[in-house]
Amino acid sequence: MHTIAESKKNHLWRKVVWHTDPDEFPLGPFHYAEVYCCEESNGYAVWYVRRLAKDDQRNAAAVENGDYLLDFFPKTGRDDAIERAVLAANSGTDADEIINALDKLASGGKKV
Repeated sequence: MHTIAESKKNHLWRKVVWHTDPDEFPLGPFHYAEVYCCEESNGYAVWYVRRLAKDDQRNAAAVENGDYLLDFFPKTGRDDAIERAVLAANSGTDADEIINALDKLASGGKKV
């Protein structure tokens, strides 16, 4: 049986936009980019998690690896938060386009 990590139990929606191919790198390193929506104590947050290799060609000068708060919604904005996460995670036709769009959003977001 697969168990969900305690830190992920409050996730309402998440999508891994891109990740390292485990067949090519079975022992690591593991790099990825994901977007998720989660419930916080006072509302709903939309996050972009960026963990790309230092030599990855998609690295933008203005955006470092990290966790970026893209948006926050009140307790009454659950559906809006999920919609924002879904649209952000599907904002392009391939992973490179999506990561580029997320990086632009992140440059105006709050890095945590």
